[in-house]
Amino acid sequence: MKHIKYVGALFFAFIVYTFLYLPILVTILFSFNESKIQVLPIKKLTFNWYEELFSNTELWVAARNSLMVSLPATFCAIVFGTLAAYLFQRYRIRGGAALQFLIVLPYILPGIIIGTSLNLLFKFLNVDASLMTVVIGHITFITPVVMFLVMDRLKRFDRNLEFASMDLGASPLRTFLLITLPNIKSAVLAGALLGLTISFDEVIVSFFLIGTDNTLPMLIWSMIRHGYSPQINAVYTLIVLFSLCLIAIAGRGLFAQRNSKATTEE
Repeated sequence: MKHIKYVGALFFAFIVYTFLYLPILVTILFSFNESKIQVLPIKKLTFNWYEELFSNTELWVAARNSLMVSLPATFCAIVFGTLAAYLFQRYRIRGGAALQFLIVLPYILPGIIIGTSLNLLFKFLNVDASLMTVVIGHITFITPVVMFLVMDRLKRFDRNLEFASMDLGASPLRTFLLITLPNIKSAVLAGALLGLTISFDEVIVSFFLIGTDNTLPMLIWSMIRHGYSPQINAVYTLIVLFSLCLIAIAGRGLFAQRNSKATTEE
């Protein structure tokens, strides 16, 4: 009976992972397909679509714009989300639950509502749509992601370390920077990676706030609407590789951190 359950669980996991990752593998495979028609079997492999991609100035400008939005938005969200998590977790604030709900609300609401609301706000303030307005829009829904990840880590953090640091004369700020922050680094890093991913592929809020510029997801969406090009497969493949590199770097850092802790304990 146990053997049957084990085989059933493996089969179920195989179906789930196939459903999740097979489209990614197929898209990567088609990025090397010489034909513009996306069908199997592939008759000939080529790098032509990557060559055209690297010569497409519009795509590179859109990719640069995406990074110009995602990186500062993620950085600001890390700062605001970490400070908010520390504030709500370490201090009792009157109306704290309501404040947490207000911070989380932009993440819960549909993107079209957030985009429309911010668009009207910026028009009321006579602020022209630009990449900066997109950054502000992205901060609103990345911040709660970081906040909840850090709050969960702070709940499991031994506060006696903070008390010991302050008993030895360290200020609250110094204690946070030297004791608390290094111990919640994994949650902050996870929030940064998740926020960067969410921001990089966001379309709806960006559509209402971006003005005349373009981000990479918006450009790809526009290209798909006007006719599919295998260059999109090449862009997609490079984005997947970039994401895997980020995950590998983050995983290596966390693994090294755990090893150093284990060595210290021994």
